[in-house]
Amino acid sequence: MNLLVIFFLLMVFVSNLLLYLSFNFDNRISYLILTLLICLNFYLYKRQKKNYEQPKKEVSAEEHPIIKAARERLKK
Repeated sequence: MNLLVIFFLLMVFVSNLLLYLSFNFDNRISYLILTLLICLNFYLYKRQKKNYEQPKKEVSAEEHPIIKAARERLKK
């Protein structure tokens, strides 16, 4: 988590520096900023999507707690 915060602060610093350069020196640097932000968004979106797509273990009816309790009662 600490690495992500450092990475985020570094990206904010670089984007602000590039934005400053684009306003003061050359407007073409703003295209570089836009490209970097788009790439960063795609990377973060894919990373976030990958975290949510972990296969979930499906619980069968045999493993349900109510069915287990009923089986234990009927065995007595």
